[in-house]
Amino acid sequence: MPAVSVVSGVRDKLGSMAVKKTLIPWSSAKPAPVVMISGGESVLVRMAKDRIVSAARKQDPEEIEFDAAGYQGGELAMAASPSLFSSSKLIVVDAVEKCSEDFLNDALAYLDAPNDDAVVVLLHAGGNRGAKLIKKLDAAGFPRIDAAVLKNESDRAKFAQTRFKTAKRRIDEAGMAALMSALGSDLAELNAGVDQLIEDTEGTITAEVVDQYYGGRVEATGFKVADAAVAGDAKNALSLLRHALSTGSDPVPLVAAVAMKLRGMAKVQGFSGTSGELASELKMAPWQVDRARREVRRWNEVALGQSLIAAAEADAAVKGGGRDPVYAVEWFVSEVARLARQR
Repeated sequence: MPAVSVVSGVRDKLGSMAVKKTLIPWSSAKPAPVVMISGGESVLVRMAKDRIVSAARKQDPEEIEFDAAGYQGGELAMAASPSLFSSSKLIVVDAVEKCSEDFLNDALAYLDAPNDDAVVVLLHAGGNRGAKLIKKLDAAGFPRIDAAVLKNESDRAKFAQTRFKTAKRRIDEAGMAALMSALGSDLAELNAGVDQLIEDTEGTITAEVVDQYYGGRVEATGFKVADAAVAGDAKNALSLLRHALSTGSDPVPLVAAVAMKLRGMAKVQGFSGTSGELASELKMAPWQVDRARREVRRWNEVALGQSLIAAAEADAAVKGGGRDPVYAVEWFVSEVARLARQR
């Protein structure tokens, strides 16, 4: 049996008809005669590629790699043809978004009659180059893997949850909140953090466990300051803030962490519905919605509005609009804690 399912029947049925294509998530990537990984998120590209390559290698294929930008005519057909070494082939083509005209022509022709004993993996980082190839690949029913850049925290949190679920590990709500606070701004760091927690810990991953590994990070410190400030705990908030500043933290991300929490609270204020329903509408993760709802219950609407004005003023001050960035962030944190105590 070949390593992949034959898709010729799908191609015959669809012909050249344009079809609406739903991209496949990286976690479902698997070998096919032709499969494209679309997008510029390097972590997702690597993970999708690793899944495909690992599965394809079970057939002990001959492996070939080349770059579509420097492609010479005829290379694809030659690489995909059966050889003396192996009837199975694994071909990885990089930089399809920069492909030569020769590659585009050869790839379009190859889709008409691919070798079903070969797995051809096309890496396309985005852009208009190769659009004709993508259209034909979609119309023929070949899989295309979604590796688009994850631009918001909610998507990165879903990525982390998928990683834990795949590894059959549980992280509780507080643990996820702590992990996103520490590493959620960068997918590569988040992915590495998930790997470490999976490999080095046992049982449910809690906020305490996450804090043991990543509690000292600047991002984590900023969110701890924010937690204390919006809870009205001025003493603890200022203590955490001064420690962060004394160890080299910049005022800009510290202000940003507090402001982000305030904006999340403002988003959920007055909305009804489940956290799942609101998460989609507000571009937040469900755990973020739940947390923001708990925090905003302690606030009155006027005080929250005043805190958002203070956030804008502090942001401008620490980015060059004020004389003393350290004073600006200390004033801001004190003001948020004061407003949090108003009833």
